[in-house]
Amino acid sequence: MPHRDDLASLRGTLDALRGQTRAPDSVCVVDDASSDATPEEVPAAYPEVRYVRLERNVGFGAACNTGVRTSAADVVLLLNNDTVADPRFVEEVMAVREATGAAMVAACLRKRDGTVDSFGIELDRSLAAFDALHGQPYDPARAARLEPLAPCAGAGAYDRAAFLRAGGFDEAMFAYLEDVDLGVRLALAGERCAVAPRAFAWHLHSAYWGSGTARKNERMGDSRGHIVWKYHSGLSRRARARGWVIDLVVYAGQVAIDRNAGALRGRWHGWRRRRALGPSGVPAHALGQLPYVEVTLCEALARRLARRRPRRAGAPA
Repeated sequence: MPHRDDLASLRGTLDALRGQTRAPDSVCVVDDASSDATPEEVPAAYPEVRYVRLERNVGFGAACNTGVRTSAADVVLLLNNDTVADPRFVEEVMAVREATGAAMVAACLRKRDGTVDSFGIELDRSLAAFDALHGQPYDPARAARLEPLAPCAGAGAYDRAAFLRAGGFDEAMFAYLEDVDLGVRLALAGERCAVAPRAFAWHLHSAYWGSGTARKNERMGDSRGHIVWKYHSGLSRRARARGWVIDLVVYAGQVAIDRNAGALRGRWHGWRRRRALGPSGVPAHALGQLPYVEVTLCEALARRLARRRPRRAGAPA
């Protein structure tokens, strides 16, 4: 798991992994240049953990890639350092992986009020991404019918060989949406994502940067622009226009609710940086094979804007 400067949350994550009904073969923490007491306390308090220290802050995707590359496991299970896994989490994820052989397995992140934060990633034809079942009651029977593009990288498993063949997370994306991009590449390579409907972890959500902060929104805007740039040639004009409508409405919602224009700033700065790189993308026909969800523009906007609603405090059910 990638980690930076949130030792109290990390302790909760590691303690939960100690209590699993199926113990993981190994646990790795990739410390992305923490400036707190992490380098001293984690190796001392959790001697069973493989602790990898990075000397500079390289970002979520690059930190994950370091952990995966240096692992000897056949299957790697990623968890955010602001999650607390249910005791059966590892057992349930691995049971689905072993039963299906899928290269990706999506577990559930649950909010403090017990509802779903994410049950994997869904994608529409503009490459706008949605968290499956976000805000809905936790219902394993309903989740079992999902066919997501990919897991949320905060709680999901990957076949390590497939992950590495695809190139891992794109390290040009410092944080956010790197799981969407990797899911696209794995799907284009013929891989699929299964769902572990009874595997869940409680999610504190944006414990490092904070939900709705200008810094987080800026990273999100930059990453969204990177995906559009990367797959631009595979999108129809209609899909591009739809994507812009969704993005601009969401950015306007952030200005109104979060009181910042971080996403617009990130989109602009990212465009200026990528402009010098020239065009990128995949053949125009390739994106047609992705497992899209068919939603109207209004439905897509509603799903994206649902994440901008103020959060209510609650407790795990």
